[in-house]
Parts: sequence; structure tokens; C-alpha cells
Amino acid sequence: MRFGRLALALTASIALGACASHDAPFAPQAASQSRLDAPFSASGRLAVRYDGRGELANFDWIHSAARDELSINTPLGNTVARLVRDSGGVELTQGEDRWRAADVEALSRQRLGWELPLSGLAWWIRGYTAPGLPASVDAEGLLHQAGWTIRFVSDADAPSVYPSRVELSRGDLSIRLLTSTWRP
Repeated sequence: MRFGRLALALTASIALGACASHDAPFAPQAASQSRLDAPFSASGRLAVRYDGRGELANFDWIHSAARDELSINTPLGNTVARLVRDSGGVELTQGEDRWRAADVEALSRQRLGWELPLSGLAWWIRGYTAPGLPASVDAEGLLHQAGWTIRFVSDADAPSVYPSRVELSRGDLSIRLLTSTWRP
């Protein structure tokens, strides 16, 4: 997924967006039972840095307990990859190519060389700790869970029940999600 000039434009828009808002800490919360199966959809920008290389894209994500549909798009809106998780496993579609696996982590490790933590990410993008997994929050407010260090940031100028940015890191992999649109 190389985007060339489009990546440069996206990088500039991320940098400009960061300058235009005032970051505020967002403390991770434990998910209540009523939120365990709450569906959501979110859109925004995604930045991944792995092994010294970076990728930038937009994302559209529809989540429910039974299914996830994640589209990775160019800044102009063209879908470059689509990931669907359901009871039968997960399928990644990129152009005419399709790959299947039992779970997202295995498929992303096989195809990308790194794991996309979709099961935890469904909680983390909303500022929650993932249920059923040990978690700790350090003095700086960083969540440590499932081998990931997660930083939640909200936009002080546009308060929301969810963080506006989630930054994940594990080893030489970092993932940053900037969510611009939420729909319950």
C-alpha cells in the first residue's frame, strides 16, 4: 500500500489537524456490561509504522459483536483493502486477491508481517480496556494490555465520550488512529 504523493498530502493533513486542536489526556475506562456488545462505526485516518517504514491511509470500520468490516482507503476514497471478520473467520480482499484465516491477528501476521490487534482494538478505539485481559495503567496514563502500550488522546476543543486519537505501540510497530466520525 504505497500512496506516494497522496501519502504526503495525508501526512500534511494529519500534521495540520494536530496543530488545530488542543490535546487533552483521556483516561482508559473499563467497559460496562451494556457496552460489551454495543455496535459502532467509525471513520478516520490510520498511520502504521513498522520496521522503519510508514503507511498512511483512511479507514471506515463497522463493528458488532458478530462481525467487523474494515475498509482501508486512499485519501481520495478508493478502497485498497477490505477486512471482514465473522463467525467463519476473517477474509482480506485486496483488488482481485483474497486470503482467509481463523483470526485477524494470524492473517495480518501472514500477509503484512505484523499483527493488527482487531479484537483489542474494538475496545481501545473507544477508550476502554479490553475485557478479560490483564491491564494496567501507568503514572503517565498509558494503558498496558495484551503486550501493547496504548495512549488515548482527546481533543479539548471538541469533547467526546471517545478519544479522538489512539496510539498503540509494541516493539518496532506503532499504529495511530485519528477518528473523525462516530456512529452508534
